[in-house]
Amino acid sequence: MRLRDHLPKIMGKGTYIDDYTPKNTAYLFIVRSPIARGIINSVSKPDKTLLTLTWDDVKVYLPVRADPETMKKGKIVKMPVLADGRVNFVGQPVLAIVVEDRYKGEDIIEEVNLDYQELPPVLDIENAMKGDPIHPGLDKNVSVDKTLEGGQLSAKKEAEVIVSRKIYQNRIVSNPMEPKGVLTYWDGDTLNVYGSFQSVFRIKSDLGESLSLPPEKIKVNSTLVGGGFGNKVPLYAEYILAAIASMKLHRPIKWIETRLEHLRNPTIGRGVLSEVKMYAKKTGEVLGVEGYIAVDLGAYNYTLNPTTPDFIARLVTGPYRMKFASIRALGVFTNLPPTGPYRGAGRPEATLIHETLVEELAKELNMDSVEIRRKNIIGDMEEYITPLGLKVDPAGYKTALNVAESYYRANKEKYKDKGVSIVAFMDIDRLSPGESARVRIENGRVKVFVGTGPHGQAHEDTFAKLVSEVLKINEDLIDVVTNSTDIVKEGIGSFGSRSGTVGGSAVIEACKQLLQKINMPIERALKELNGIEVEVFYKADDIFTPGSHVAVVDVDKETGFVKILKYYAVEDVGRELIKDEVEGQIVGGILQGISQVLWEQTPYDQYGNPLFSSIADCGVPSAVEADYHVELNTLEFPSALPTKSRGVGEAGTTGALPAVFIALEKAIGKKFTKTPVLPWDIIS
Repeated sequence: MRLRDHLPKIMGKGTYIDDYTPKNTAYLFIVRSPIARGIINSVSKPDKTLLTLTWDDVKVYLPVRADPETMKKGKIVKMPVLADGRVNFVGQPVLAIVVEDRYKGEDIIEEVNLDYQELPPVLDIENAMKGDPIHPGLDKNVSVDKTLEGGQLSAKKEAEVIVSRKIYQNRIVSNPMEPKGVLTYWDGDTLNVYGSFQSVFRIKSDLGESLSLPPEKIKVNSTLVGGGFGNKVPLYAEYILAAIASMKLHRPIKWIETRLEHLRNPTIGRGVLSEVKMYAKKTGEVLGVEGYIAVDLGAYNYTLNPTTPDFIARLVTGPYRMKFASIRALGVFTNLPPTGPYRGAGRPEATLIHETLVEELAKELNMDSVEIRRKNIIGDMEEYITPLGLKVDPAGYKTALNVAESYYRANKEKYKDKGVSIVAFMDIDRLSPGESARVRIENGRVKVFVGTGPHGQAHEDTFAKLVSEVLKINEDLIDVVTNSTDIVKEGIGSFGSRSGTVGGSAVIEACKQLLQKINMPIERALKELNGIEVEVFYKADDIFTPGSHVAVVDVDKETGFVKILKYYAVEDVGRELIKDEVEGQIVGGILQGISQVLWEQTPYDQYGNPLFSSIADCGVPSAVEADYHVELNTLEFPSALPTKSRGVGEAGTTGALPAVFIALEKAIGKKFTKTPVLPWDIIS
């Protein structure tokens, strides 16, 4: 295993945001709503603070990212940085204080009294769609309502069999080891921001929009990031409040999230209700899909959540050729924390929908589900455009299924009394609009600067390897710098399985242009040149990572406890950049997919109070539960990118969710309508 990225962390030498405490630092604390919905009559301000902020002091809303059509036609309700007279979820920021002594901050916020009029909360999707609106000025709780249709809609009449599934995928807290944190300092001219970020450029852009600051007045740097899962991409209310406090006090301001705050804060993942039909012929040919997908957006539109319903809907056709699709995509307000991207961010949700439908079709037709998949799956290296307009790039769809089938058949024979499943999927890699890289010769070394922000993807090892291959120099001569707005003109970040693919492609392109620019052997350039550099923004379209997974599940029918006996993952990775890192990403993702089926949830009581206060309460598995082995088989159907690779960061989760869910249904012999499937659901 390469250790450029990992060794400092293993040795305890990594530097995280709370390791930075400049002189004169003051500390931000937040008073949060104790109720899920209500009107605030008054707030008592505490004594002994350096600064106290209310809505009247800030009057700022958090940015929302969505396409122009959604922003124009949707009922967009942005989240106020501090409650604007109303609260809509337990944990919503109401008041901010800044104190000198970090350890007295918790005591001081306990002094604050909120006088409020409590209102009945709306807590689930179906009640929200039928109930009174939680936001004044709206006629219903539907923020986004689109009908996506495409292909030959008349083909529906050709159907000889129709199957359907209704499934609710429970909300999940994205629980990185390190909660969020930020350190801000306004030096009189520039806002300097340090934190645990997946994308420094996204934070810079969002802060600029929120505070009306020009880009040149904001600098953002990330420390090491102890896990992200999508949670550390967007701007949070606390980041804005820390910035405002620093601009008022002219001091460094630090906010470090507690685990309890993290559990009650945006962004919560999943929260998807779907009811979809699959239309087919008796031969097993799938004609199309029709139905609806409703996403629990939580109390507000926040970060990308207005786009989630559309995104899931477009993926519901999966890796299969179909003649039509008609999906209604709904985004619904509830009195719960806003949802946002969580590992997979729509891909696993869509895959569970289409794979359970394929299984239902196989059962209805009394056919082998592998044969149905093979009959309909996109061919190897076939270009295909789905009925809803997704352009699928050539890859190894059929081969992935065929390889997985050998595992499936062998385990079906060996474990005749267990649940054995096989699934096929395609994981979209969010490469657009591209990524930036700068390569520079400096003091006999090569420095590479990349616009992505690592949180476990081994950026240093990966990019050093690519530079070494192109420039034909030893990796020991290469330094890699990431996740700072100072190092490149424009960057995007790390999410959507994009870092190695488009970030690596930007590095390769910059290295090629550097060789052209120096016009001499690189060995000579390292000795004679200093300061020569090339910066590029490599543009790219989204691509796909095909995969097929097999799960073998055993169930203790007396206790309802589930054990994963075997797990097999077949992934077309395009090109395996670093074998150990690919394996680590996929295996880690698989655990998160399994967790959604068996353990993870966010239960609330009838008043909207969370019934969880720790990682354990949320069902996050320990090493005891993760006692299974993944056999990984990687295929290499090269992508059209310079790296030739495909993203794998979310592929494990995308395949594992349906694989374990379906294997569990086979083991028990009944259908489930939700995740997670808990022991009492099994034995009831």
